[in-house]
Amino acid sequence: MAKLSHLEKEYIKANYKNKSIDELTKKLEKDRELIEEYINNLQNSQKNNTKTKKEKVNKENGGNILSKLFSKKENQEPIYKRYEIKPYHLSKIDAIFAAAAFLFTFFLYLFTLTPSLSAGDNGELTTAAYFLGVGHAPGYPFYTLMSKLFTYIPFGNIAWRTNLFSGTCAAFAMIFFYLIMVKVLGQNRVERGFSPIVQIPALFASIAFAISDNMWAQATMAEVYSLNILQIASMLLILVYWFESVWKHANDEVPYYGNKYLMAFGFLYGVALANHHVTLPFAFAPLLFIAVVLFLVHKDRYINHIETSFISIFVFLVLLFIGGFGYYRFIMNYEAYLYFPPGVASNDSIFSIIFKPFADMNIMSDIFTALANGSYLRPDMIQNLKSPFYPTLYKGMFLVFWPLFLVLVWCLVYRYFLCKIDKFNNDNDFITGISISYYKMLLMLAVGVMIYAYMPIRARALPPLNWGQLNEPSGWENLSYLFSMIHRKQYGASGNDIAAAFILHPEQVSALINIFKTQLTVLGLLFLIPGLFQIFKKNKFIGIFSVFGLLSFAVSLMAYTNPPPSVRTLSFVEVFFLPATLYMLVIIGFGIQWYMEYFNTNIKNVLKPASEETAYTVLKPYHAISLAAILLIMIPIFVMNLSRNNNSKDYSNHDYSYNMMNSLPDNAIFATEGGDNQVFGLVYYTMVERRRPDLKIYDQKGNVFERIYGNLMKTDGRWLGDISDAVDKDFIESGRPYYMAWRRDGLYRLGDYYFKAYGLVFKVQPIKYALVDELEFFKVLTVNDYKDIAKEHLKRDYENEKIAADLNALLDEGLISVARKNIYDGNEEITFVKMYELPFPQFKTEEDYWNSYTMQGTAEEISHYDFLTREIFVSSYSLARIDLYNRRIKTYQKLLGFMGNGDVAKNGITRIEANQKIAEFQDLKKQEEDRMLTIGFDMSNVYFAVGNQAIMDGNYERAAMMFEELIKLEKLIYPAYFNLTASYEYLARSKDTPYDKEAQYLNKAKETLERAEKTFHRGKDMGDAAREQNQTYQQIKQFMARIDAQLKTTRQQADNLKAQAMKEDTFESYSSYANYIYQNRQDIEETLWAKLEAKKRARSKDHIIGVNKDISILYANLGDTASSISILNDTLKMPDLTRDERRGLEFDLANIYLNNKMYDQAISTYSKYTNELTQDGAFALYAIGHIYIEQNKIVEALNIYNDFRRIMSPLAASNDVIANLDKDVESRRLQIMQYLGTMGQ
Repeated sequence: MAKLSHLEKEYIKANYKNKSIDELTKKLEKDRELIEEYINNLQNSQKNNTKTKKEKVNKENGGNILSKLFSKKENQEPIYKRYEIKPYHLSKIDAIFAAAAFLFTFFLYLFTLTPSLSAGDNGELTTAAYFLGVGHAPGYPFYTLMSKLFTYIPFGNIAWRTNLFSGTCAAFAMIFFYLIMVKVLGQNRVERGFSPIVQIPALFASIAFAISDNMWAQATMAEVYSLNILQIASMLLILVYWFESVWKHANDEVPYYGNKYLMAFGFLYGVALANHHVTLPFAFAPLLFIAVVLFLVHKDRYINHIETSFISIFVFLVLLFIGGFGYYRFIMNYEAYLYFPPGVASNDSIFSIIFKPFADMNIMSDIFTALANGSYLRPDMIQNLKSPFYPTLYKGMFLVFWPLFLVLVWCLVYRYFLCKIDKFNNDNDFITGISISYYKMLLMLAVGVMIYAYMPIRARALPPLNWGQLNEPSGWENLSYLFSMIHRKQYGASGNDIAAAFILHPEQVSALINIFKTQLTVLGLLFLIPGLFQIFKKNKFIGIFSVFGLLSFAVSLMAYTNPPPSVRTLSFVEVFFLPATLYMLVIIGFGIQWYMEYFNTNIKNVLKPASEETAYTVLKPYHAISLAAILLIMIPIFVMNLSRNNNSKDYSNHDYSYNMMNSLPDNAIFATEGGDNQVFGLVYYTMVERRRPDLKIYDQKGNVFERIYGNLMKTDGRWLGDISDAVDKDFIESGRPYYMAWRRDGLYRLGDYYFKAYGLVFKVQPIKYALVDELEFFKVLTVNDYKDIAKEHLKRDYENEKIAADLNALLDEGLISVARKNIYDGNEEITFVKMYELPFPQFKTEEDYWNSYTMQGTAEEISHYDFLTREIFVSSYSLARIDLYNRRIKTYQKLLGFMGNGDVAKNGITRIEANQKIAEFQDLKKQEEDRMLTIGFDMSNVYFAVGNQAIMDGNYERAAMMFEELIKLEKLIYPAYFNLTASYEYLARSKDTPYDKEAQYLNKAKETLERAEKTFHRGKDMGDAAREQNQTYQQIKQFMARIDAQLKTTRQQADNLKAQAMKEDTFESYSSYANYIYQNRQDIEETLWAKLEAKKRARSKDHIIGVNKDISILYANLGDTASSISILNDTLKMPDLTRDERRGLEFDLANIYLNNKMYDQAISTYSKYTNELTQDGAFALYAIGHIYIEQNKIVEALNIYNDFRRIMSPLAASNDVIANLDKDVESRRLQIMQYLGTMGQ
């Protein structure tokens, strides 16, 4: 081959940068390969010269800082040579062990599977799968599609089939987990084939994961978490293969990033996001692991070009800064004002939505101004962000768009800008390489997450279960609804306001530890502790990854959800930590391996690195000791978790749903409260199994049944009360029997109705039938008795005209008889004739309903069920039966009151029989409470209910015990502290308590309040001023002052003064004693007794009015509203009251009505004074306006405030009270006008 001459070389050297090789070849007429070889030699020579110059300069200057930071030690090998990874390759033996793991777990789950519907979301998820519908937010489209396949199984009920889907997913997850474990346990030990220290620990680790508490529980019911774990396990297996492949190709000439594995990981991650959001925090560890591994493997390749990577990082951070703060500006300045008013869709294009933040050239100054003064959210923005029309679409567009956009811009910047810089010409920029890898992952994630498109598509088909009604909106509004669903926006913000210590509150840290402890009981520590030693000794990379994965997932999820330290809340969120449990089981797998190594003949293997161990390929006799040790730990774990997760006989939710349906007559309308067990069970049985097609069932928010309250996403919350009242009133008046699952508040507002309990359900009936209910037992009552019955139900006096109409109607129906038929006479006797027609003739009493219900399992058996299942027995069964027994006790006590001094009542029941019945129902109530305590041993509402019942029964020792247990369970329930204080206070005041023990109980009460105050200070992050204004804190201080007062003035001193007052027996003596007791002991009950005694001895009108006012206040403080109102009404009937006296009494009465939300009576009373040009008239108008606001009667409130301004404003100049009211009224008036859009009218 001809050589290049000197002149030819000089020509090439001068022109190779400006001319192509083809041009040089043509010009010199030389061989192309010869010219290319010379150019390459020329370039290499220039690089070496540049490198030599840099090294010389660095040496003279003490070395470049970046080179110092990243340079390796002298003669140190690259990390991939120092930490060699020898992959374990799967073989047939692994297929056998994986099949064993699958078969064991599959049949374990099959035999412990819930046979029908289980508690919680199961009914709704099963219904969504059966009809290919849309479930509750975020919709779970992937789960719905996959579980649909199992509904085609030709045997078993549909609920059982979807339960089986969860069990199958969990069993397949154990295959993937076994493969993960066998790969990481076998690394650097054996290449392939059987080894006792590889397959056996991997198998036992898979079984341990399978029998862990949450995993086992989720595998026996229709839930999304088993599928989620299957997805996460498959992603981790891909990550293991990626790790091994990157290490294998570490020395390749071309940098290797393992993109095919990363793209598969990204796709599976996107699909997993379409199953459950708990996958989000799972990403932290894998993404960081990928970055760190790639850096460690490739850093030596780029060490001489570290500047290029730092330039890349700088440019990328600038882009991130601009993009991130663009998003910030968008949210703060645009999104808050973009609404979708009802029925109006947005006309904005996708480009205007995305680029709105950058339409203003002042973006950077706005950003820095906001950062400088802290104005991240102005108050008006905060208010707008809370609007139901807040466009989640825009936020969703940014969350989807910006990650892709930023990386794409980065790639373009690199290609057309950075590559023009000489430093980048050698294609050796690590940041660019890894950015492209992440971008490919991100693209595949976007492909996977597109499964969410299923939701609007299926919503258009109008399946029976269509949560969110995604078929209603159109255009961009449809996307807004979709993003709202995906973001679970309807559930609002999660968490609580407790102050965290660093990241988590100490109670949350304790809860986390407890969650992990319960998975394999405390015995799991026997694997976990040696596992930590083993994993860091044998496989540092996997050890760091597993520990970081566990901590990053658990801490970030706990911090994000920020749950209150409530047993109930934690019972819901603990399942979210299943991926963290998976990380923990990886460590436990190494712990099991430690047992397999520790008991063999060469114990030194435990202390050696994996690559230096003696590899065993057969089981040795001494391995039997290792297996025995492992089984000795795992068998008790299995037995204990079996008792908690054997759901093969759990028909609780099935029975509950049937019991409710069997309590409803034909063609009934049934409104449910909205609880999962209530609503989702009925959804399944009425839609899937098509039970009771005659029923019309509704849920409160219209998410699953017909949307009776309209579109709540476009309904202002202030109108919901009026809408609910209107809808319920229409149902009541429809002519069909109307039942509810709960006693809704404010039934009296809808008319003259009351709730009649029929077992688990409550029928809305006209008030007249409440009289017949009472007459059935008492046989004879008076018209005045009916007035009292009606008043108890309606929360107001029942007019004489309505009473007369009711009695005439009942007479016409032949249900009652009236001797003289003078129904306007309050003492007129009403006699029972017959009962009105009952829904089910065979059920004569409420007890008949309860005796017909199916409730399987003893209290001890039920106590092992999950929290939601046990709630059925506690909230729906036990509390309802206790309420029934209380009503029965109250009825017999009322009967004893009717007897007076007699021994036989008009219904023929003797005093002895009545007392026996009271004792019988009290005993039944006690039995039900004990059953409830056994079932709900960890439920705060159980201890609260039993404690409150004990206070009402006067059993203060039992009450104190219940509230003490409650506080141990949940420290942030402040009413428990107050009730415990009250229990000790009652014990201190009891006549049965010796004087010398009074201080003992009072000191216990004080200690309780000090605990409450300490908990409050630790749990609430607020300043001194805000703390003083906090209602809970004020209650603590009030209780503390009362206890301190009683400690200073003993009961013995008070009793001596009481004896003196009784000896003097005058109005003055009792009044003096009452004032002393109230001021020095703050004993309201004793003060009330003294005031009542003083009233008996009052002679002057002033004394009677004054003491009656005091008595009314005391009754109100004790919560006896009826007596408080009654005493004032009696006082108003006094003759010769002056106008001022009557005004004072009526305002006191109106205030009581207002405080107890008896708005109609309050308005009626205040209205007597609205035309007076006085301070009282001003306050009456102000109070009526406030009531209308509370009732959501916005227009009426505006009219009242306009009247106030017109009538009272001229008086403001001469009266400070009216002036202050006038100022507040004007502020409220303007707010209402702005809200109604009537500004300036």
